[in-house]
Amino acid sequence: MTTAVLGSYPSLLDALHADVTSGGFVASPSGSVLASAEALGVAGAGRFGRFGLACVPASAGSARDDVTAARFAEGLLALQHTVLHRTLAHTITRLGERVSEGTSLLARPQLQADLADVAMELQEEAAEPEEEAGRDVRWARHQRLTCTGRVLLRLLGGYSMLAEGPGADLYLAEVAGNVYLQPGPDHRVEDHHA
Repeated sequence: MTTAVLGSYPSLLDALHADVTSGGFVASPSGSVLASAEALGVAGAGRFGRFGLACVPASAGSARDDVTAARFAEGLLALQHTVLHRTLAHTITRLGERVSEGTSLLARPQLQADLADVAMELQEEAAEPEEEAGRDVRWARHQRLTCTGRVLLRLLGGYSMLAEGPGADLYLAEVAGNVYLQPGPDHRVEDHHA
């Protein structure tokens, strides 16, 4: 399974923007828009250019209202959950194909426990209520999902960052969440990475 089969994160992010704003873009709390370089009409240069994303100052026509921002934030979390679910399936397949000392890597108890923890986290996240979740709750959910993704990357090792690996989509989901979901300086949030 390749990243192309999974669907590229930039195109999925563009689709979310279009769905929430009827073809426009949603501005982040800091006044930026993160979307594919193609959709934004800019060259692929910049920090995320090699991944197909661009971050530009929001135009006057970008959606900035609280209702749209909340819908977009929930969509970002759903997209991050989808990318993680696909990566979990990819990880199980990949580890099942690998053999060490004549035994599938999936037979190792620690790998089984790590995969079970990831599956439980995704199941619990899917059960989280979406209605009226504040920015601090969405931020905490994003942090938990980010930690879950990092477990999968660790299990996949260096393979996760190859062109056919899932690392790029997980990285972009983390970046998008950081841009759109991080509470501003007026919000006091505990660090949930512990």
